[in-house]
Amino acid sequence: MVFTLRWGIVATGGIAELFFKDIIADPALRGVTDVVHIPVAVASRSLEKAKAFIDMHAPAELRAKVMPYDTYGALYQDPNVDCVYIATPVSSHYENALEALRAGKNVLCEKPFTVNAAQARHLHAVAKEQNVFLMEAVWTRFFPLAKQFNKILHVDKAIGRIHRVYCDFSVFFDPVKDVRMYQASTGGGALLDLGVYMTVWTLLTCYHHPDNKLSPPDVIRAVMFKSPINPEVDESTSVITVWERAKIMCIGTVSMMTDSPPECVIRVQGTKGQVIIPIHGSRPEKIIVLYDEPGMGNRTYEYPIPGQGLFWEADAVARDLRDGKKFDDNYPVEESIFVMELMDEIRRQNDMKFPEEIEFVEKY
Repeated sequence: MVFTLRWGIVATGGIAELFFKDIIADPALRGVTDVVHIPVAVASRSLEKAKAFIDMHAPAELRAKVMPYDTYGALYQDPNVDCVYIATPVSSHYENALEALRAGKNVLCEKPFTVNAAQARHLHAVAKEQNVFLMEAVWTRFFPLAKQFNKILHVDKAIGRIHRVYCDFSVFFDPVKDVRMYQASTGGGALLDLGVYMTVWTLLTCYHHPDNKLSPPDVIRAVMFKSPINPEVDESTSVITVWERAKIMCIGTVSMMTDSPPECVIRVQGTKGQVIIPIHGSRPEKIIVLYDEPGMGNRTYEYPIPGQGLFWEADAVARDLRDGKKFDDNYPVEESIFVMELMDEIRRQNDMKFPEEIEFVEKY
């Protein structure tokens, strides 16, 4: 029997457009037959924007079935909405997700989950209190490629014992055109916006290493280059983490000053060879395994993505709700909290603070 998940989409920006297009795509195109998605509501700050979004992106046969709202709260009260997808700016994630959870809605919240770990912990507590589903939308974690990456490293142990990891996620942003990235009031800067992808591969390699047993790194050392345009945000950040249980050192970098080198954004080095992921670290389509010994049979794994690739996280949510789960096994909220704790420590070491109005946490 096919399970149908009815979505309410909060906000009408670029990521909301991509998510909408992906969930209305035929699941068969990605080999999925057990779940299907239907958008039933869209909310914006104005009714005109919500209607325009629906008219632009919904096919004719679906257009009249998607309800537009001019407040997020109205969407949260819609009984036809099974799950809310929050696509607002990061500075609003905590407030928006909190309201949705308190309204009894299941929530998929875009990354980065919150501005700090305290906010993430509060959302987790409210979700448990309300007995509803909650997950951060780190889409990359749900790619078939990510599962293959884990298998190569930790199941097949194709490159032997892992010694060192290099993760880079850098995207050039024009400070004139991309103003949001240079504003602390919106949670801007390289770390919070781009660092999510750096941590994806750090966690898959180190945190999830069988010997690490989901333990935090023993050493965290971080340095930042603050923006001369706005010293409240970072333009580049580098982080070294040491994972003693797994005997791995990881070097992670993010930057808004330049792009990542296309030939290699992830490099995992082991005793037998290395695993490389070419650009881009958010939406990779290829894994390359290179062996040190000639004749070992270097391999390339290709994973073309039909559409944007946001549907895989939506499929995971649908299956979780179908099965009565409140958190996802592949990417539980506890791991989102851990990532935010890591971000907090990096910011603490570099005296990077966001304005109080977006760092706030309600008492609970």
